[in-house]
Amino acid sequence: MKKIQVIEVGASIFEENDKIAGENRSLLREMNTVAINVMGSPGAGKTSVLEKTIAQLKSSLSFAVIEGDIKGALDAERLVRLEIPVIQINTGGACHLDALMVKKGLAALPLKEADVVFVENVGNLVCPAEFDIGALLNVVIASVPEGEDKPLKYPMMFKTADICILNKMDFLPYADFDIKRFKRYLGEVSCCKLFPLSVKSGEGFSAWIEEFSDLLCKQRAGLKDIASLELKGRVAIMGIGDRMKADDAVGSLVAELLSKTVKRKNIKIIDAGNAVENYVGVIKRFKPDTVVVIDAVDFQGKAGDIKIMGCGEIEETTISTHGFSLALILENLQKETGAECRIIGVQPVKVSLSEEISPAVERAIQKLVKEITLGLCR
Repeated sequence: MKKIQVIEVGASIFEENDKIAGENRSLLREMNTVAINVMGSPGAGKTSVLEKTIAQLKSSLSFAVIEGDIKGALDAERLVRLEIPVIQINTGGACHLDALMVKKGLAALPLKEADVVFVENVGNLVCPAEFDIGALLNVVIASVPEGEDKPLKYPMMFKTADICILNKMDFLPYADFDIKRFKRYLGEVSCCKLFPLSVKSGEGFSAWIEEFSDLLCKQRAGLKDIASLELKGRVAIMGIGDRMKADDAVGSLVAELLSKTVKRKNIKIIDAGNAVENYVGVIKRFKPDTVVVIDAVDFQGKAGDIKIMGCGEIEETTISTHGFSLALILENLQKETGAECRIIGVQPVKVSLSEEISPAVERAIQKLVKEITLGLCR
């Protein structure tokens, strides 16, 4: 009997997509442009939210938009009236935009002149969440008429979101919609920030604009911060973490994922777990030029925030989730090897006994793996 050859099409599609998404992310970082992936059901109000957001901020920020639809250009025609660059992508049947489609759209935009690129994805609560397009932020727009059960029915969409906008609040008196239940369902699958608002009445929109402006400033600063982490010469990366204590595992998980994708003789990646003392000698013998330690660190940031620090900053402003001093470890390595030493701290949500990583820290892990891989390949 002949053996049946099994071809894992899905895996290869996602691998190629993720590679191109990384290229998009690298290009956007080089241009210091923030790309925001806007997702949601047809009719949720994605285009209306973009129209009003851009109109209120275009005097201080420059915008561009990539519009994704199966067919037609009605939404693009609405946005082009704002006198901003708009590229229409028609998928011809595909229910989502992928990284290659977005790459072609970015190539057609004047990125050097754009602070923000909104990518309005195809109206769908399933497929867009599965494809990384290289955006820095994911926004899902839900609406009151859709019902409060959508986070439970489409958990991946809401889990991948950094922000959830609940639109059409003006419809609340006429709908059988329980906003407390929506918040509870959302909290069960995601730690994204919720903004209830109405584009039509303006209710809640000023709070969204204020938060968006603040978030954009932080994201652009963070973009520069990670890009400024020079991974030069012989690089040793050590991840620290206890995999039995929820978010405390962050360093170990990043190291594990990096070791699968980065294979170079001048780069040593170590998953030290809780036994850091067993690997200090290994790093010294490697004779690195750059040492990076990744760990869960309480620096009083928001859940999943990433902060890059030197030895002095750690001791003064942060607390490691472990019993040993990260500052002393780095100072010792710096003294013994002469290497430039940094720590990448991730703000944990919980470090209690559990193997479950919080969504915010999970997103931070994926972001770090992508950004560090890009930095090592520069």
